[in-house]
Amino acid sequence: MSKPAASAKSSMPGTMARLIKMLFSFFPVLLPLVMAGVILCGLINSIGAVFLQSALEVISTSWQTGDWAAAQPKILKIVLTLGAIYLVGNLSSLFWNRYMAVITQGSLEKLREKMFNRMQDLPIRYFDTNQRGDIMSHYTNDIDTLRQMISQSLPNLLQTVIVLTTVLCIMLYFSVWMCLVIITGIACMVALTKLLGSNSARFFIAQQRELGVVEGHIGQKVVKAYCHEAAAEADFDERNERLFEVSQKANMYANILMPVLMNLGNLIYVVVALAGGIFLALKVPNLSFSGMPLTIAVVVPFLNMTKQFCGQIGQVSQQINAVVMGLAGA
Repeated sequence: MSKPAASAKSSMPGTMARLIKMLFSFFPVLLPLVMAGVILCGLINSIGAVFLQSALEVISTSWQTGDWAAAQPKILKIVLTLGAIYLVGNLSSLFWNRYMAVITQGSLEKLREKMFNRMQDLPIRYFDTNQRGDIMSHYTNDIDTLRQMISQSLPNLLQTVIVLTTVLCIMLYFSVWMCLVIITGIACMVALTKLLGSNSARFFIAQQRELGVVEGHIGQKVVKAYCHEAAAEADFDERNERLFEVSQKANMYANILMPVLMNLGNLIYVVVALAGGIFLALKVPNLSFSGMPLTIAVVVPFLNMTKQFCGQIGQVSQQINAVVMGLAGA
């Protein structure tokens, strides 16, 4: 990795902190409300397994006793409670998505204004030593990379953290042994995400840098009187080729990450199902914070939580590219 790429990558956490601080300065009241809505959605999306376990427990008890009439009001209560909770979640999702659009467009507008006001104070030598296309690239490409990052990636990453934390606590509440099986598989997913994501980040940063170089070259005026057209065209071809190479590698690593994680998630689902069946067959004593025995009513919700947990890791892989591109532009 070249020194500029390494320094750019090392400054990404500081850039993220400055960007978030600036967003709070733009919307000191609305942004915390939107974050509260995102957190509420994350919590609601995580608790489905708890209601599923309760419903399976009622059905299992009724199957053993044969008293299905007593199970109906209990199941109805669980369904109505879950429906009311999901209704609140949908309203919360509508709220934060609606006002996140306001925050995104308002932030981009204010960032362009700050850049323009700052540009008015720059000395003339800055414009003599920097190509006009490169300068305008900051107002167009670099600012536009923040659009998806602010509107989707940051809220989704926050919601993913909430979901992962909540689901992990629920899994530990039900069964530590089953949770350890999932965590082992998730460790492999995290390692792959780190490996492929780091390469993708490195080349996305290089892509933004080369894009500015190419646009800066396009912004130059070539005077035909000096017969410089051929040399300028060769120079452009060289810069365009460098942009193609880094863009191709950045998108290659970005596009293979999601399919790899999806297939690994399916494999983890099968392993968890097999482990649950083995634990039930061998009547392994359960270790949990709830004190519940290991039964079908515990194993089945774990399968759903496995899909949810792996799906959230996949969501991170989808959003990480937009975050990297946004930070490269920032």
